[in-house]
This record gives sequence, C-alpha cells and structure tokens, in this order.
Amino acid sequence: MVLSGSAVRLTPDGEETIVGPVINWGPKSPDTRVKARAGSHGIIMTLGDATLSNAIGHKPEAAALRLMSAREFTLSLNAKPEISQTITTCFDAIFKELDAGQTGMETVIEAQIRIMLVSLWRAGVNEMIEDQSYKATNLTLERFRHLVEAHLRERWPVHRFAAELDVSPDRLHDICTRTLGKPPQRLIRDRLTFEAQALLQRSHQTLDQIADHLGFCSTSQFSAFFKAEAGVPPGSFRRASTQQGGNAKYTQVGSYADWP
Repeated sequence: MVLSGSAVRLTPDGEETIVGPVINWGPKSPDTRVKARAGSHGIIMTLGDATLSNAIGHKPEAAALRLMSAREFTLSLNAKPEISQTITTCFDAIFKELDAGQTGMETVIEAQIRIMLVSLWRAGVNEMIEDQSYKATNLTLERFRHLVEAHLRERWPVHRFAAELDVSPDRLHDICTRTLGKPPQRLIRDRLTFEAQALLQRSHQTLDQIADHLGFCSTSQFSAFFKAEAGVPPGSFRRASTQQGGNAKYTQVGSYADWP
C-alpha cells in the first residue's frame, strides 16, 4: 500500500509506477522488487497461505474473496477515501498486535486481514479483474476449491464434491488432472495435510484435539495419515518446527498456488 508519494514495481517484464494512495496486490516473487521514491510512505505486508486461508474463512463470500486474492491487481484509492481509511486502520491494529505479542495475536491479525479483503471486494476489485475468458473449467475449479475449504473437516469423498458441483466424478477428475496435474483426491489430501501442518506449527492443541478438529476417527488414524503424507509422525514434525523457529524442513504441501 502506497499511502503517499509513489513507488516503482520492478519485474523481469518491465516496471510499473504506483502513485499513492493505492493498493498493489500480487504473489510474492524473488524476481520482483519495489522501490519507493524519496519522501514516499507506505506499507509492505507478506501473507503466508495459512494466514490468508484463515482470514478468508468459510462464509458465503469466501469464494469471491479467494478468487480476488488469487489475482494480481492495482487499485487506486484516490476516489475511495473510506476504503483507504479502513485499510490504514487495519494496518495500525496489526502493528499494535505484533508489538504486544499477546495471546490470540494471530486471531486478531487474521480478523484485520479479513476486513481488508472485504473492503477491497466492496471496492469492486472482483469486477475490475473479471476476465470474460475465464472458462467454465476454471469456475468449476473455483467452486471445488470453495467446497474443499468449507467441508475439509467433514472428510467428504470425491463423489460428494462432484454431486455438489453437478458433474460426474470422472469429469471432476479430468478437470483437475488436466488443469492442475493432480486428481481431486490428491488435492483434498494435500489441503488436509497443509491444514494439519499449520495447526501443528501454530496452535497449542494436542494431537488428539487436532485429529478431532480435522475429522479423523482417532489420533492413530490422523498420525498414520500425516506420516504417509509428510514423511514423519505429527509429533516429530511439531518438535522439529519448534526447534527451527516454525520453519520445519519437512515437505510442505498444498500451497494455494496449486489452484487457479
């Protein structure tokens, strides 16, 4: 967010001048740099997948927020002072939480990010990035992703997702493998593993509580699933993550970049 002045966004394909007040949103890339002009003021925030997922939540507007957050856009706030004020207030609240470091800090920060996302959505970002070439296949994948998020803990089988999408299981399999290179069952398992990793790294819940939260019948079933997917038992993953400051070197799966 450029509050005042301007910045230049440099990519391998060229450069984009961003004049404040403005929001620039996009995927983090090692090939992209942002250079602020002298005297300019702004904020840079990097969000991890788990934080973004928690902020989006599972409310009816989640699908639209997820679609918006997956796109790259620049939104001028010149004619939207109320949106600019709301987002600035959210950033202030996030900084206070980071400084205080109190219990529940992550929950409060995620709530502020959700307010930001809804504000951008209301400001018309979805309409701004709408693409008429956005085919039915991608829309089906968006709806599938939304259903996976909403019903992850209910452990729906693939045929249940297909029925909700009004397509055959074979059709859903074809769409996922042709577009993403993974069958729907693999995408569901990756997403469940990613959620388990996030809970093991960020929460203080016991393994029993995490297993129950994710819809497993028992802790042993959860442990067997996690070891098969991540290569190590959940307890070992948690201990290694704690020792390495939350950056376990075990395989991380289920990035939202896997989805359209």
